[in-house]
Amino acid sequence: MSEIRISVQAEPRDLNSWLALARRLEASGFEALLMGDHPGSGASPWPALGAAAAVTSTLRLGTCVLQTGVREPLQVATDAATLDALAPGRVILGLGAGHTFREWEVSGRRWPSPADRIGRLAEFVPAVAQLLDGEHVTATGRFLELDDAVLEDVPATGRVRIAVGGAHPELLRLAARTADVVGLSGLGRTLPDGHRHEVRWSKEKLRAQLAIVQDESARTGTAPEVEALVQVVTETDDRRAVLTELAERLPGSTADDLAQAPFLLVGTREDMAAQLKRQARELGIARYVVRESALVTMEKVIALLDS
Repeated sequence: MSEIRISVQAEPRDLNSWLALARRLEASGFEALLMGDHPGSGASPWPALGAAAAVTSTLRLGTCVLQTGVREPLQVATDAATLDALAPGRVILGLGAGHTFREWEVSGRRWPSPADRIGRLAEFVPAVAQLLDGEHVTATGRFLELDDAVLEDVPATGRVRIAVGGAHPELLRLAARTADVVGLSGLGRTLPDGHRHEVRWSKEKLRAQLAIVQDESARTGTAPEVEALVQVVTETDDRRAVLTELAERLPGSTADDLAQAPFLLVGTREDMAAQLKRQARELGIARYVVRESALVTMEKVIALLDS
């Protein structure tokens, strides 16, 4: 089996199609079925992932990523531990600082600055990790307060893997020292619509992000895996033409930059398989998340990786 692992981020439309997707991902050799988290504008991940647990036995299940800015650590740890009871050892708890301002506004909160969002995440991640390890947690920080919090009547096994995703340097340092998986989004500043972002797909920016993760890991003695969120998957016989067209639509990008970015897979399925192998060898990135729309193409790529 290939060392490269590919997960799919998806949203449930109805029960039958959701369960069929979970079964298909497991049969095709995907690593995980993941869900985003946008309270008020998307499905809740926990009931959907619990349903998927009932029809799978090896597929990992998780969030990519949970919005910690409007969540509480005890609630999140309880939900993750409950899913682990249904899918033992298969849960990936992806955590992020959040970026969509509407999610704060509709819950009566002020939209925090980037520094405050990361500050809350920095308190959130260790608190959740300790709770999932069965510890009693007391914490009085700038953003969180816990008083002898502990998971009761739900097993805290320490089997839940934690992923922290984003792009800000401080967030990457936090992820490198606290998470099992560091998720690179390749995204920058949130645009005025509150959902879209600037992209940061140049070779220089990627190398700088990887250097931050490596330096912080060396400093703290951790060894997280690195994962890339793939934003574009396009199967084509004319790779250069597609990359050139994309570069024209993305200010500051070049086709050469895009050809080397782990956030895009463009070309034939053979091109994609070769790119993933090269990135694992040269960059140390062997984990990827793609959207459900890329499922058919990525099934073919996985078959090539495993052949």
